[in-house]
Amino acid sequence: MAISFDRVAEKYDSTRALPDEVMKEILAAFERMMSRDTLILDAGVGTGRFMLPMQEHDFEVVGIDVSEKMLARAREKGVQNLLRGNLCHLPFMDDSFQFSFSVHVLHLIRDWRCALSEIGRVTTDEYLSVLSEKSNSPAQGIRNTYEEACKDLGFDVHHVGLRERELPDLLPPDSYMKLVVFEHTIDVPSLIDEYQNRLFSEQWVIPEDIHEQAMDVVRERFEGVRSLQEIEDIRIATWDASRIRNFCSL
Repeated sequence: MAISFDRVAEKYDSTRALPDEVMKEILAAFERMMSRDTLILDAGVGTGRFMLPMQEHDFEVVGIDVSEKMLARAREKGVQNLLRGNLCHLPFMDDSFQFSFSVHVLHLIRDWRCALSEIGRVTTDEYLSVLSEKSNSPAQGIRNTYEEACKDLGFDVHHVGLRERELPDLLPPDSYMKLVVFEHTIDVPSLIDEYQNRLFSEQWVIPEDIHEQAMDVVRERFEGVRSLQEIEDIRIATWDASRIRNFCSL
């Protein structure tokens, strides 16, 4: 099972987009790590937030995603070479791509090993991921408060799969590049509204009564707080595709 982002496709970019200066750092790292004269797979392309700038810089990229509405948003922005499909059943022959990457995708797939195995199957050289860590961010206090309140009410909030940033704990990367620590100010009332409207995938299975009670706790805890700092540590990890295949076969 893979979670589709159809329900938030129209709002995805406004809540997940990275600023231009951070995207430039990521793109520059991709240019150092991947060749323009080969085929690259964006596994879980979404609205094309990484694929579009890559194509604009002459990378040959193919994107696949389970959400038709996310793909429609990508097409509206001018992204090309898009397919709808399941990462656990990629419609490509073995060794179709020299490089592949996924960002914030594996946590949406219950059988994430199946998806990772398929990515490894179609990749000859390396699998990459952009890893984001916000655990030291003051703004994470809102998420933590919400999740702790849900747990106190009897519902343990968790992702169905594995976050890419957790993969290095199971399979150490072949390379690990620290890119940038991105700091910006979060408007607290706006973020609370996003939680109220369930814009985050881990919220979609929470019963309505628990969600509303957890939101009461969040509002009380952050009453009068207008802004908090978001601190995001962004890195890129790479794995040899053969190691991905071996890891998934265990």
